[in-house]
Amino acid sequence: MKLLRPVLLAALAVALFPAAASADEHPTIASDGLYIGARLEPGGALLVGYDLDIYLTGDRLVSLGPAVTFAFLGEDGADLGRRQDWLLAVDFLRLKVSLIGGEGPFRPYLFLGGGMTYASLPAQETEPREVIVLPDRTPATAVIAHPQAETFNAQIAAGAGADLYLTDSFGLSLGVAARVRLTDDERMPLAWGEAFFGVRFGL
Repeated sequence: MKLLRPVLLAALAVALFPAAASADEHPTIASDGLYIGARLEPGGALLVGYDLDIYLTGDRLVSLGPAVTFAFLGEDGADLGRRQDWLLAVDFLRLKVSLIGGEGPFRPYLFLGGGMTYASLPAQETEPREVIVLPDRTPATAVIAHPQAETFNAQIAAGAGADLYLTDSFGLSLGVAARVRLTDDERMPLAWGEAFFGVRFGL
């Protein structure tokens, strides 16, 4: 029995060693991305963003996590009534799927997410214009005015991007996203785009 105990312990260590080695191949279960870019509608705007990838598989093919972008310093654009002081877009959950696996330095992906937007819209009005007053069709001068407002809306997002890892835990990232408004709010665009570039920390 005294000889059997060391043999059993040695066998157990050998059995556990491959599992430990395999676990060391994927020491990180999540990564963070920081971005800067542009929102493309209505009018261009500066955009900053963050996302968190929590890997659901050891090969990093699938991840799930939140994402947020904040657009500000926008141009007036031509779409009166939809001009924004700022726009916060949140994906409560964003699913990313790698196209070629998560082992190499180059990792393209597709993503789908959903959540909400919160926008601040300034007071806006048109230049005076001639309008027809019904029913007698008498011409008159008027302006179309939109009050200052803050608005919430549901939205979904889809897009594509790629990470290029320069070291085991640091890389560059770029991508594009399209967002679609799901709720009834005429002062928000039905759809708009985002383009971003940034860095990713972790595997």
